[in-house]
Amino acid sequence: MTDAPRPAPFFVGEHPALDFLNSVAQPRSVLYDWLETGQDLLDWMVAAQLVTDKDIAAFRNTDSPALDAARVEIVAFRERFRAFIASTAGVQPTDAAHPVIKEINAILARGVRTQHIKAAEGRLTLTEQFALKAPADLILRIASAAAHLITQADFHHVRNCEGPTCTLYFLDVSKNHKRRWCSMEVCGNRAKAAAYRKR
Repeated sequence: MTDAPRPAPFFVGEHPALDFLNSVAQPRSVLYDWLETGQDLLDWMVAAQLVTDKDIAAFRNTDSPALDAARVEIVAFRERFRAFIASTAGVQPTDAAHPVIKEINAILARGVRTQHIKAAEGRLTLTEQFALKAPADLILRIASAAAHLITQADFHHVRNCEGPTCTLYFLDVSKNHKRRWCSMEVCGNRAKAAAYRKR
């Protein structure tokens, strides 16, 4: 890690589960982790829209051991999920017995899902989410995002940025599926500049 000021988190993954992987990143030569503390975890989850400030208000004003333990569990899961994505990017997962899928299922089984009807864009929609009664429940929202990615995304379009040191992942939702970079601002412009210097 570095003592340099940390930039805002990167949300370039086109899916919250990939943005979760990108909550630790080395887009250039500096490694940043947006989940270094329990409060960092809460800030990142709000920014990722996995929770609202109202959802986590009870967890905010404390540096409780429970929040620290939740962060440790989530960071450990992030690294196992990263290895899973690295091994399956480009290939649709089909093995329900894979240890990471079994872990996700076990996490989801711990939770209590709630449903409610709300107004959105001029119509009523049914929303479902896991209730957050304690910091340990935060991983439920992350595991749910991971489960949605695994079951709904086309893994042929899950990619790691082609930047030489970049660790960011994304789901290529571009029309022609030719996206190569996490973003033009971070890695694409550097690649263009390097190619120009070679000419």
